This record gives sequence, structure tokens and C-alpha cells, in this order.
Amino acid sequence: MTPTAPAPAARAFLAPTLTFVLATFVASGAMLLVQPVSGIDPSVLALVQLGPAIGAGLTFAIFRGRLAPLLPSAVPRRQVVAHLVLALAACLLYWGVLVVTLLVQGEPLEGVHATAGVPFALLLLTYLVGAAGEEIGWRGMLQPLLENRFSLLVASIVTGLVWGVWHVQIFTEGPVVIVGFLLATVALSVLMGHFGRGTVRQRVALATLVHWLVNVALLLTLGDRHSTPDGTVANAIAALVTTAVFMAMFAAAQRKRGKSALVARRTQDVAA
Repeated sequence: MTPTAPAPAARAFLAPTLTFVLATFVASGAMLLVQPVSGIDPSVLALVQLGPAIGAGLTFAIFRGRLAPLLPSAVPRRQVVAHLVLALAACLLYWGVLVVTLLVQGEPLEGVHATAGVPFALLLLTYLVGAAGEEIGWRGMLQPLLENRFSLLVASIVTGLVWGVWHVQIFTEGPVVIVGFLLATVALSVLMGHFGRGTVRQRVALATLVHWLVNVALLLTLGDRHSTPDGTVANAIAALVTTAVFMAMFAAAQRKRGKSALVARRTQDVAA
């Protein structure tokens, strides 16, 4: 028997995916060089966060005519709203677990504060810009491309690993920070991957919101201590607990839908 050839989308995803990853890392390196001469304090806005968006833009420009069949279609507004509510609930749980973990560790909480002379209200805006810059690439380009070849879960995990490795500075901080940070990015990627469905715009909007709220939580609790071993461990615990809770909820809902569909089919068979 002749082996079945892979579907066109499964074959076509590779070139734009590799292009995106390469373009993102190169663009991010360029942003690191621009940062010192930009006059922008990296604690206010790290220009490297724009790297994934630049990578996505370059990938779109190169593969414009071939990307359309590889990118996802829209989901109903009702589903977007439902997932938005769940995402906000997940962020509240993340914040709660993070605070409790830090208190158990004996870490002081930073609270609302200015950074590099920039008022907190403006920091919220720059953090939103940074989160959007990343999510345009990670959940707007990389994950949808990977979903042409892999399941949603696997695509989310791979995206989380690339997202974590992209933070190359963690590899100078020791094993606790490296492992803790990668666990956090993978867990959050799985969470955002399951919340953010539909078109690129639908995915990016929801993922940006979650990413932003997570970063604001770290700002309010840890400030510039977020990359310390204790801060990284607390972040990882909060991310893992939150993702585990909501993945269990998704699994339970899926089982319930499966049972309902089975009952409906049996009812139709009896009626026939």
C-alpha cells in the first residue's frame, strides 16, 4: 500500500514557521542593540518585545499569498466572550496563587510604584504595548502555523518553549531560573492557546490581555525581582496551578459535550 502523502497545509507550514522563528530572533537582537541608543529605559518598555511582531510582519510579507490557508478561521462571538470571561477568572487565580506563594516565601510585595521616573499609569500602557508586540508573534503567527501539523496542546507547548528560549537572558541565571521560567512559559502558553481561538485578531486580542495582566501582576508583586530564583519559582507555581485548574475544566466540559452528543445520537437512532 502506498503511504498517504501529508496534507498540503501540513507540508506548507514549515517554511513560514522557520522564517518566523529566524526573523524574530534576528529582529530581537537588533532591538537589543537599539535599546541603549533609544533613550527608553528597558524596565519601562523593552524594545526586544517588539521582535516577535516584527518577525510576524516579515513572515507575512514573504509568504503573503500562501499564509491564508494556513491561518485559522473565526469562531462565534459567543465563544470569544465566554473565553474572555474564563481568561479573566484565570488571571485572578494566577494573581491569588502568586501573592500567596510570595507571602509563604517571605517576599515583600512591591505594590503600585513608579519605575525609572515613569508613573504607574503610563507603565500600564507600555506593558500593554510590550505584551501585544510579543503576542502578535507567538499566538498570532507561530502557534497557528504549528496547528497545521500538531494538536492544539502540542502546538501550545512548542510555542511556550520557543517563547521561553527567546528570553535568552535566563540562561545566565542558573538552573532554578531556567527551569522555573520555561515551566511558566509553557504553562501560560497552554493556557493562552486554549483560551485564544479563532482568527489571528481574536487570538492576539485575548492572549495580549492575559499576557499583560500576568506582567502587571509581576510588576505589582515583585517589581525588578521577578527574575530572581524565588520570583521565578513563584511565577512558575502560579502559572502551573492556574493552567492545571483550567485545563481540568476544559477536559470536564469536553467530556460533558461528548456525552451529550452520544445521547443525542442514540435518541436519533431510536427515533429512526
